[in-house]
Amino acid sequence: MSSIAAGGLRQRPGLLLGAFALGCSAMLGMGDLATHEEIRLRQAEDLRNALDQTLSAVPHDNNPAADTVAVEDEGRAVTVYRARLAGEVRGVAFNWVSEAGYGGPITLTVGIGRDGRIASVRVLSHSETPGLGDKIDVRKSDWIRGFDGRGLDTGTRWAVRKDGGEFDQFAGATITPRAVVGAVHASLKFFAGNRARLLAVPAGPGGDVAATRSEIPS
Repeated sequence: MSSIAAGGLRQRPGLLLGAFALGCSAMLGMGDLATHEEIRLRQAEDLRNALDQTLSAVPHDNNPAADTVAVEDEGRAVTVYRARLAGEVRGVAFNWVSEAGYGGPITLTVGIGRDGRIASVRVLSHSETPGLGDKIDVRKSDWIRGFDGRGLDTGTRWAVRKDGGEFDQFAGATITPRAVVGAVHASLKFFAGNRARLLAVPAGPGGDVAATRSEIPS
């Protein structure tokens, strides 16, 4: 900027402030773009890791992250990722949010085989108390592996032991495992209510939104 132009700006404080604000806005905009891309890449990486873990026991030769269908469930769209072997859907995975953990909602990634049994469950995000509720995380304990192989047809009592169920609660933290057990049970009902659609849709991303889930067993 020339000395004449600079002098003109000094004589007009409004122009100086405007130029300063414009420069700040440009820098913030560039920073936001960079941060947005980094967040997007991190989310994609988290998704790949979650699918790798929850569908590791499901034989497949496709990329589930690229084979999706959106299913409507009580007013929300659930993105379902499908694992295929030789074109046949052998299992699915999707994110499911608990009603209420101790620290707030808990987001799970649930993998379910074609037979309606849990392939694996992993905690994607939570705000539970370190050393207590965070035992739902597989990096903290094996508690979450207790769902593997269970389904609506396995006679499982879907509650923590304190409520007459089969799943251990944590010392000093019953709310957290109760929320996770309820969420996994609900995810199985979601799969059962939409099973035909999820296993029959064509390969490839997208697809029509399925109808709200039908009547399903408890």
